Amino acid sequence: MLKAAECTCELIIPFLVRAIIDDGLTQGGSHYQDHGFVLMMCGVIFGLSVFGFASTMLAQYVASATSTAYSFALKRILFDQIGRLSPLQLEKYGKSKALNLVNTASFSLQTGVQMFMRLLVRAPFLVIGAIIAAFVVNVYAGFIVLGALILCALVIFFVVKRTPKEYTALMNELDAISTLGDDLIVGSRVVRAFNKQESVSQEFKEESERYRRQALRLSRINAFINPLTFGLVNLAVVFILYLGSFAYENTLISVGSIVALISFLTQALNALIQFTRLVTSFSKAYADKKRVDAFLSIEPDIVDGQRSVEPPVQEGEPLYELRDVDVSFGGENYALEDISIRVNKGSSIGIFGGTGSGKSTLISLLLRFMDPVHGTICFHGHDIRESKLDAVRKEVAIVSQKPQLFKGTVRSNLTLAESYSDEQINQALKDALAYDFVYAKEAGLDSVVQEGGSNFSGGQKQRLLIARALLASRQVLILDDATSALDYKSDLTVRRNIQKRRGLTTILVSQRATSIKDCDTIYVLDKGRIVGEGRHEKLLQDCPIYKEIYEAQVKQQ
Repeated sequence: MLKAAECTCELIIPFLVRAIIDDGLTQGGSHYQDHGFVLMMCGVIFGLSVFGFASTMLAQYVASATSTAYSFALKRILFDQIGRLSPLQLEKYGKSKALNLVNTASFSLQTGVQMFMRLLVRAPFLVIGAIIAAFVVNVYAGFIVLGALILCALVIFFVVKRTPKEYTALMNELDAISTLGDDLIVGSRVVRAFNKQESVSQEFKEESERYRRQALRLSRINAFINPLTFGLVNLAVVFILYLGSFAYENTLISVGSIVALISFLTQALNALIQFTRLVTSFSKAYADKKRVDAFLSIEPDIVDGQRSVEPPVQEGEPLYELRDVDVSFGGENYALEDISIRVNKGSSIGIFGGTGSGKSTLISLLLRFMDPVHGTICFHGHDIRESKLDAVRKEVAIVSQKPQLFKGTVRSNLTLAESYSDEQINQALKDALAYDFVYAKEAGLDSVVQEGGSNFSGGQKQRLLIARALLASRQVLILDDATSALDYKSDLTVRRNIQKRRGLTTILVSQRATSIKDCDTIYVLDKGRIVGEGRHEKLLQDCPIYKEIYEAQVKQQ
């Protein structure tokens, strides 16, 4: 309605200008030299201009507010979808592609919505209105305006037909560049260690060159619009001027009518040019819409269960129980095979094995980041797939082998937006041996943490993460190679501090035999299978792999 009001004002004004010229300024006009008439018409024009401007500004505000709200909602939906997908699904789709959807695609769709609201009504209304007005002024001039605008529409149709495919290809190239950039950032040490800087730079250069060529191709297609449409409309202006000069002698068309016709043609041209902007935005938005739809259509392979409240488990009863579990990543071989493990409440469980033995995959099963292809995982005595994901994960605190610190402060990284007293935070820091180096900084808990914790050493990051896990006070604490950067003495002290917490179920995952030798039960993994089970002393007698690694590590101390 606002855009219709704005366009109506624009279409009325040329008729008023024609009346001023033909009736008030042209000799023989009905109001020739009538200053009052001219001033009155100018006042009406000014009033219509103000009203149209107000309608425009209000419409722009509504369009901006709506498109921004839409983009915010879309980003939240995409972010939620990223959270719902399993790590395997996200890896398969591509993390960089998913981030491009949140950043680039959502902005493109926001622009599309904004342009839709601003121009979808305005452009057709002005074009159709200008054609009708031109026929009202002069039939022959109306045909000239109609012909010019039809030719302009054909040019736009050609661009519309080509642009979406080209833009889709362009975004695919951008995804490839993002993936290469992400690989370089994540694997920078590996790239430098193997002296692959030149080859990686060359690959990035080649991909960037493909993106440049694709972008230029798209730009050339869009570049056809303005010169062709301007040329066609200016050609129509020439014809109208010729028609005016020819018809003026026969008094079939007046000077004011020529001015009005040129004004209508200019309005229609501007509307078409704006429409081309709408087409360009729509083309990008449509291509991104298909990418967003494809991403949102991915069904998460980890489906939420219905059980929201788990029955309490008494001391010594199983919290987790894995029965004949097999895990595959899609190949013929199993990453884990025939795994049977029991985790009782209040016990300490050790998961021991070398690199690639399946330790981290096993932890992913317990947190239900993935499901087994065969076998059953019981949680609180029920199939874990029957429980809501929140019900499973709210009982577990994990410290992964890759320290995850976020940009902010020490306090924000420890609390993760939960409310804890300074006394609780300090106790967790002391148990994790992080109290001294945190308060050695002038700001203490409010000390700045750079992105990824780059201003802390590996050992300091691990101790902060252990403090974070202890502060959460969950029933289960999983330490996945969480003390690998600590010396043996600090490792022992941290583990003893954890053992003092009564009722806490701990799962220690480590390649260090000395880190898990005090556990109630130790499971030894090798090539995805359990090759040993029991306490430390029993494994030294019955499990050659465990004994060999333990003795080798003890000699190195």
